[in-house]
Amino acid sequence: MQVDIGRMTAEDVARRMDYAILKPALPETDYLEGCEITKKYKFIAYHVLPSRLPLVVGELAGFAREHGIELGAPIAFPYGSTPTKVKLAEAEQLIAAGATALDMVANVGWLKDRRYDLYEKECAEHIRLCHSAGINGKVIIEVGYLTDEEVVTATRMVIEAEADFVKTATGAGPSGFPNRHQVELMLSTLHEAGNRTGLKVAGVSAPRVKNTYDFIRMGVDRIGTSSAAEIVDALPEVQRELTP
Repeated sequence: MQVDIGRMTAEDVARRMDYAILKPALPETDYLEGCEITKKYKFIAYHVLPSRLPLVVGELAGFAREHGIELGAPIAFPYGSTPTKVKLAEAEQLIAAGATALDMVANVGWLKDRRYDLYEKECAEHIRLCHSAGINGKVIIEVGYLTDEEVVTATRMVIEAEADFVKTATGAGPSGFPNRHQVELMLSTLHEAGNRTGLKVAGVSAPRVKNTYDFIRMGVDRIGTSSAAEIVDALPEVQRELTP
């Protein structure tokens, strides 16, 4: 379902932003600054690297509960090639640390090998663990490595795993992905299944602001990005450009 950007408010845009700081060399101060930015904009989520999650939870847990903000981290980031048991152990540790959303990177190799049994089982186990803890579970399929057929197949398996969201990319995979065609494929697949799983787009290429609003217009539920504040702030200009 297409979204009318012209009728959106800054709050509407912020509530589609999964704000993320996932660069390993950044100091603690950058993550704390991210907490302040999250407080200012009240994004729907703030995601950080696993080792930084306790810091963020300590700073934001109460505020996040009050304003419905997820505090999350990626699992098996960025390649998704660790064994399932290791992924689940990482998820358990992060849940214990206060995570309220976890984005697992799926095993692309299994998809390429057509080991759909292993792929779907792992996705289902991740989602089952998240839901048993009362938190959102997402699966990252890394579309930059996939054919059109594989994008559809992976999306269908994530839906069958009962994930809250299927996510396009880590942002650390091949550049230029996802493209519009891949997002259209995923949206169509989700629609055919009754839209019971949402779509999170990450890895948006330049021009990032323009492309982000194009994806929102297409009906994407969430955007994973380190540029969330810039995107929200750009709304008035984007709306002016829409005016005849």
